[in-house]
Amino acid sequence: MKALIIVADTSYEGEYSMTVQALRQLGMEVSTGLVSKIANVNFNIDLTDKLSEDVLNGYDVVAFIGGYWAYYAATGKEMPGRIKPMVNREAFEKLLTQSIGSGKKTILPLATPAYAAKLGLLKGRKATVYPTTDLISILRSNGVDYVNEDFVADGNVITLKKMSVEFLTKALSK
Repeated sequence: MKALIIVADTSYEGEYSMTVQALRQLGMEVSTGLVSKIANVNFNIDLTDKLSEDVLNGYDVVAFIGGYWAYYAATGKEMPGRIKPMVNREAFEKLLTQSIGSGKKTILPLATPAYAAKLGLLKGRKATVYPTTDLISILRSNGVDYVNEDFVADGNVITLKKMSVEFLTKALSK
């Protein structure tokens, strides 16, 4: 199996590295695509400028690493200067929409479920999110059934309250 990790922001410690570790532990071939010009990770695919229509072809699993950027983008709050990543938001949203819509196994940790909910991508689904009042409210106000669990798998979408290798491997093994 092949997995693609789409990275917008790596400022939340361990979010990216634990995702890579969990996917590799499950025997997946992992590639990384960047939608941010300042994310500091090794990557195979540059998605900061152009986005071809077939980026997700050939991948069975797609994970979206939003870091603190996803929190501020979802809540609309002002982002502190030290974590202002230059994210290709259009590419992030397009890939997120394609991944969920095409039925690919899609992994959304921490604040990213709230971002997806605001786009209407999780309406009618069960999901969890990093447990802050504002993120939980975003899920609920966008037609998502919030579940206070470590991870929730609903159809092809896996949401995680916090990132851990254990939770992600359990969720993907279901």
